[in-house]
Amino acid sequence: MSLKTRLLALFGLFAALILGGGGAVMIGNARDAVRAEMRSALALGVALAQEGGAVAGDAAVLGGLGLRHLRFSSGADPLSHHSSAQRDAPDWFVAVIGVEPQERRVGALRVIAEPWDEIAEVWEDLSDLAIAILGLTALLLAAAALAVDRALRPLAALERGVERLRSGGFDLRFDGGGVPELRRLGDGIAALAVSLERAEQENRRLGRQLVTAQDDERREIAREIHDELGAALFGVKVDAGGIVRLAENAEPGTGLADAGERARSILATADGVQRMSRRILTRLRPVSLDHLPLTEALAELVGDWTRRQPAIRWSLTLPPDAADLNGLDEALRLTLYRLVQEALVNALRHAQPTALSVAVERAGGALVVCVADDGAGVSEERGGESGGGLGLSGMAERVQALGGRLTVGPASGSRASGAVGTRVRAVLPLDAAPVHSSERLAERLERARP
Repeated sequence: MSLKTRLLALFGLFAALILGGGGAVMIGNARDAVRAEMRSALALGVALAQEGGAVAGDAAVLGGLGLRHLRFSSGADPLSHHSSAQRDAPDWFVAVIGVEPQERRVGALRVIAEPWDEIAEVWEDLSDLAIAILGLTALLLAAAALAVDRALRPLAALERGVERLRSGGFDLRFDGGGVPELRRLGDGIAALAVSLERAEQENRRLGRQLVTAQDDERREIAREIHDELGAALFGVKVDAGGIVRLAENAEPGTGLADAGERARSILATADGVQRMSRRILTRLRPVSLDHLPLTEALAELVGDWTRRQPAIRWSLTLPPDAADLNGLDEALRLTLYRLVQEALVNALRHAQPTALSVAVERAGGALVVCVADDGAGVSEERGGESGGGLGLSGMAERVQALGGRLTVGPASGSRASGAVGTRVRAVLPLDAAPVHSSERLAERLERARP
């Protein structure tokens, strides 16, 4: 139940209690008034009967006077409980009033005081009053609803501001609607928003530094592997090749033939180590990124997989303006390339897809990267840290360090076999610098201070 509904229900409960208490008091007063009227009428009837001599013939004469509430009788007829006046009030109201006809004998006459017309008159007054009170209560409830709605309007604005704050919009403004308590609450939340924005910017800056440091370290390791290990392997191959040539030209029976076989084994091992080092170098640092723009590097990556897996339908969609990708800084370029590379490897390794699509688009101040397949997918969307293997978990951490978000969920399409497919989607913000300058942050903090 909303706060507005609760306040109106509480107001309605108070109104019902007031109406109930007031109705009980009015009914009690009405009962006393009817009883007093009956006593007065009975006293008047007795006085008239005594003055007339209280003979049986006087019943018609006294009855013809048309006295209110009084009836004169000389017979033994029972007291009436069903007069026409009684029918003007409902039976439950007559029972609530609880006043019965009263009788007094004066000689041969019976003087009877009947309350029915008095009860009907009380019912008419109380019903008119109840209608007026109910109408006024309805108006008061409507006015209270408007007042509560206006009083709670600042809270609705505050709720929207907090919702924006939760989604990353830190520009929170709240005036409190003239209510000091709400204004202080809004000022505190605005100050918290400024602090959160500062922390968010600092986390993004540190995350970007961490990613850059990791990339620099990998580049250095790749350079050392290429320079040191590559040169060592080249020397091993030269020496082993020389031994092979000596063995081929040696005299039979000199023992160099066995040395030649061993040298050939060394050459095969060196070739295997070279291939392994190339794979390690590619994992540490994609060589194509050092020589090609990002758009061409992505096209080469997808084209290479297309040649390896021709049975799969491949699709690559890039922004119309190549500068949207080629102008990115080093951390974003490498993150985007690695994300596409890792998502394709995971899809080919685990999903057995028949179609794979890669789409990169610019949406406002962010890049949206989506890799989708139609293979064996996941049932619900979840964060990259909880889906896939260690590769996607590492990519999720890298994307989060850059201020973005990675999600793994079911793809929009499905195969005839019923597989839902998998979609890896990342949103990477393009703003490397803080959104607000330190002067603007200080100004907002001063404005938000209680």
